[in-house]
Amino acid sequence: MPARVDLRQRALFAPEPGAAARDAEDGVALETLRTMAGKLAAHFGLSCTSIDAEADGVVWHYGICTTDGRIRIRLRHARTGRLLKESSLVDTLCHELAHLRYFDHSVRFRRFHERVLAEARRRGWYRPGPTRTAPLPAAACEISR
Repeated sequence: MPARVDLRQRALFAPEPGAAARDAEDGVALETLRTMAGKLAAHFGLSCTSIDAEADGVVWHYGICTTDGRIRIRLRHARTGRLLKESSLVDTLCHELAHLRYFDHSVRFRRFHERVLAEARRRGWYRPGPTRTAPLPAAACEISR
């Protein structure tokens, strides 16, 4: 006789409606980011060992990297759960790649981040909205110590 299936227990752990579509969308976004990361890392001589999605529920950063070359990127908007805009994802990727060379937010880091973004733009991957008329003052980007 087959084991009894507890439908209530199954319902508690069943994927939410649309989870398969969400997972597929995340998979496509990750593969695209991995392809971009591989090409940008090779272009700039960076050692990027992995690109993964940040865990659900993480809202205090868009991306994070480790000194061993692992990068995690938040793919979804914290409130709506929608996939972030491609330009935001690529900007985050470029930011984290730049950290693989400069593990801080120094002037050197910001300049290198701009170079990585420029290369992503040249390749047609980074297409942000209208640009600012003036750059932010340097003090707005510095970390207080």
